[in-house]
Amino acid sequence: MTDIYRQRIDHPAAWTSRAIGGKEGLMLRLAPKHLAGFDAILAKTRHLKPQEVTRREFDHPDVNPLLAEVLRIVQDGRGAVIVAGIEHARYSEEEFERIYWGFGTHWGEAATQSAFGDRLGRVTHVPVGPDNPTNRGYKGRDELFLHTDNHEIVGLMCIHKAAKGGFSVLASSQAIYNEILATRPDLLPALYEGYPMATREASTSAKPVTEYKVPVFSLVGGKVSCLYNREFFDRAANLRGDRPADFSEAMALYNAIADNPDVHAEFMLEPGEMMFFNNYTMLHARRPFEDASDRPQRSLLRLWVTPPEGRRRPVIEVYRRKAGSYGPGPKVPTMAG
Repeated sequence: MTDIYRQRIDHPAAWTSRAIGGKEGLMLRLAPKHLAGFDAILAKTRHLKPQEVTRREFDHPDVNPLLAEVLRIVQDGRGAVIVAGIEHARYSEEEFERIYWGFGTHWGEAATQSAFGDRLGRVTHVPVGPDNPTNRGYKGRDELFLHTDNHEIVGLMCIHKAAKGGFSVLASSQAIYNEILATRPDLLPALYEGYPMATREASTSAKPVTEYKVPVFSLVGGKVSCLYNREFFDRAANLRGDRPADFSEAMALYNAIADNPDVHAEFMLEPGEMMFFNNYTMLHARRPFEDASDRPQRSLLRLWVTPPEGRRRPVIEVYRRKAGSYGPGPKVPTMAG
């Protein structure tokens, strides 16, 4: 448990959907020069597989400033951005992947996302079985409530929309913090102390619940960061039966604020649009969806990036020490969604 920040967070990342105008307030539209730059990069990297492309190859004078600006927005600005302009009419699905992967090469190390060692996740429905043994949330079709993942930069790129549903949701944990501070500051200590978590992947292990409390908020370097997953907290509470009343009350308030349409932005991510956000200041969710047999399945690409210079969250360091690795690549916690 860190010290508690007792002041309002005055930062561009503390936005509400009403204040910024929903999806439109998060948009960054590519200019013709950016697309021409991507075309040049694609031409010179054809001999490489998309994920073999490095920062050295993904280089162009019109593209580099754009990617630096996206990183600035994610780390120091409003914390989230939707990049529009990549379209099926101009680029193939392989080129979608190549461009999307190239964005991440400018920002840091792509983290491994599953036991299969993938660093570019495929967000699409996969029935429970050998390819989805623990029913990972991003492989399902049900609603995923507002939550955080575990690496500072999270990205999603839409390849195909669902036949029905599948809206994305973003909310600022900084704005939620401000509302709790303004209305129920007495609940902040419970959120800083936290409670154990139980993930889907750990549910079949010998230790389905963490041996330590996971704080919702942490204050490090003068910055408030958030880690929140109501499903994991609820599963631990059902197994342990000892969730403190003040933490339950704080969770209920947190959920109510996050679920307010004036607070969160809900929108459809269109094919080719890329959403990047700071996982330490933003929460994300997905509404349930349905696929149809006469059109491609809903499909997105997911990227987790750890920048060389970013925020520190004590709980993430604990997870990385104790949870081990998914396999090849950087060590990652097993609490991923």
